[in-house]
Amino acid sequence: MKQNRNRRQARLYAFQSLYAKEFHNPEETVIMPEEESNSNGAMDVAYAEAIINGVTANQSILDELLQAHSPKRKIGQLGAVERNVLRLAAWELTVSPEAIDSRIVINEAVQLAKDFGSDKGYKFINAVLDAIAKEKQVKKDSPAVAVENESEVKSDVKAR
Repeated sequence: MKQNRNRRQARLYAFQSLYAKEFHNPEETVIMPEEESNSNGAMDVAYAEAIINGVTANQSILDELLQAHSPKRKIGQLGAVERNVLRLAAWELTVSPEAIDSRIVINEAVQLAKDFGSDKGYKFINAVLDAIAKEKQVKKDSPAVAVENESEVKSDVKAR
């Protein structure tokens, strides 16, 4: 349970930092909480930093992905809350080196949207992220990908 709370706090901190970057110099370095001030384990500082750096480094790729799953609404025209919640969650679903259950990512994003966004923004976020998660699952389950992965494993075994 503590790990979940730590990650929830990390997502919240990352979201707030990404949101603030929209209104300030985006090149400014985000100041992470000191380990001493976080000694009670309220936040996974490394994970918050990974989210912030990952979203910042992959912002254009994430925006393209989000736009592909939101053809009727331009990502640049969304409110800053919705846009940054979507970027954060899209990074967790697609770019993050950790395999995180898509249901957890979507639930956390919806909760952030409910807490900080417009009244109906969370529904839009849920729909977009669900579409991305389903597409990711289809690609993962695709026979072509399975064959490709199998041949990679075989070539790796032969190399040994």
